[in-house]
Amino acid sequence: MKDSRYVESVCGKFCRYYKEGKEELYCGGYKILEQNLTASELSELVKTSPPKLKSDNLIHQLNLETDKKLRVFVCDKCDFKLDGCDFRDGYSGAPCGGYTILYSLFESEK
Repeated sequence: MKDSRYVESVCGKFCRYYKEGKEELYCGGYKILEQNLTASELSELVKTSPPKLKSDNLIHQLNLETDKKLRVFVCDKCDFKLDGCDFRDGYSGAPCGGYTILYSLFESEK
C-alpha cells in the first residue's frame, strides 16, 4: 500500500492518471522517489523546486536524452507498463507524476 504522504506529493499533485483507491499499483517514478527520499524531503522538494513543466506540456518539450535515461530507470520498472502506458506508447498522453518530478530534477542539473 502506498504511503499517503508520497501519494500527496507525487500522485495527487503531478499525475493526471491518479485515482484514489488504486494504491496497490506503483508508477516507476513513485518507487524511485520513495526509495531515495523521505516523505518530508520529497514534500520539501516539490514545494521549493516544483516541476517547471506540467505533465501535459512535457511531451512537446521533451529532452530525448533525459527521456532515454528515465525510460530505463523509471518506466521499465513501472507497474502500469504491462497494461500499456499512453506516454510510452507513442507519447499520446502525459507522463505520470513520478516521471514528471524526476524529469524536472534531471533537467535542473544541466
